[in-house]
Amino acid sequence: MEDNVDSRESDIPLKIAVPNSYDEFLLEKIRFVTQQRIVPEQHSPAEIRLMHSRAEAMDDEDLLQDLKRLEQSRITSWESEPIINLVDSLIVKALQKKATDIHLEPMADALRVRFRIDGMLTEYRTFPQWFAEPVLIRLKVMANVDITERRLPHDGSFAFENFREKVNVRLSTIPISNGEKCVLRLHPANDTAETLDSLHFSETALHAIRRIFGAPQGLFLVTGPTGSGKTTTLYAGLREIIQRKINVTTIEDPVEYELRGANQVPVNEKCGFTFAVALRSILRQDPDVILVGEIRDAETAQIALRAAQTGHLVLSTLHTNSAEAATARLLDLGVQKSILDEALLGVFAQRLVRKKASTSNENEPQSYATCYNGRTVVCELLLPGGSYADGTIQENATRLIQQGITDEEEVKRVLGS
Repeated sequence: MEDNVDSRESDIPLKIAVPNSYDEFLLEKIRFVTQQRIVPEQHSPAEIRLMHSRAEAMDDEDLLQDLKRLEQSRITSWESEPIINLVDSLIVKALQKKATDIHLEPMADALRVRFRIDGMLTEYRTFPQWFAEPVLIRLKVMANVDITERRLPHDGSFAFENFREKVNVRLSTIPISNGEKCVLRLHPANDTAETLDSLHFSETALHAIRRIFGAPQGLFLVTGPTGSGKTTTLYAGLREIIQRKINVTTIEDPVEYELRGANQVPVNEKCGFTFAVALRSILRQDPDVILVGEIRDAETAQIALRAAQTGHLVLSTLHTNSAEAATARLLDLGVQKSILDEALLGVFAQRLVRKKASTSNENEPQSYATCYNGRTVVCELLLPGGSYADGTIQENATRLIQQGITDEEEVKRVLGS
């Protein structure tokens, strides 16, 4: 009898709100994911967003009730369903808010969770302190990290997928006074398809960058802090290069997402497969263009320069504050100035600043009316002769202020005074 009930229930169609009930490609994708018969109901995008927000609110309430019951029972296993749901919920919420990082910070009396959104850390929620251990163990298990060693930092990664999107999550832990702090960096698993034209560079800078990406050999560097969009810029250039009949190989730590048409090599420093080792091996693979995720040491710098001198276009990143500082950094790593002068095609420095948006309420004080919505790039391109293709990064930031795209306070926050 029970089997018959289950069979009848499985035949009940699933009602799905869609913006276009005749989009057969979307409907077939939903059928594949849900493995159910569906009945499409057409609604406007605004109506669908409202439905999502209501459903998410209900999911939040269900999760909070589960966590309350878990707290009352004091079952602290990372394998318990509420803990698993909590971890998944944190990642989903971060993705919904377009966060790039999740910070889980154990304090003396609570577990604080913060999201980095548009470059700013924003507090999302606090949980009882005893949640910290099972949540962290759950994340370590997902990232294939040693759950027994709490005295040392750990790094790992895992793929996370929900109905809307798939991301690669990179986990980093470090011991602190109240336990272990954990940071999750969220990378899109699918190609974002950004092009050089879509990155909002000036026409002058865009023309100069495109000329560099079209060079047959030499070294091109992109500098800036973590999260400033360096990989996005390099991938955008590679998408244009890949269209030509050449061999493009990347060395990355980690491979952030698949770049169709390129051979992507992940670094594994734990087993000795470093940037330098990978680069040396790739030079025997008949490459035309090589992307080195980051030049961190003297050996990688030396091999990259030799490759740039011997018929290869080498692209890489450095963590420096300006384009001008990149040359000094390479000289500090032991690169000869004469070799650098001969091989260097240019150095591109960039930052991301929040764009200004104003409310429509004219009666609101200006200090409260101004808010930020999304980010845009501010950059500089230093050419081999020592000149800038379109001004310094500070000059370009001033232009953005004058155009009303951002404001002085935001530029000072990102670039300093």
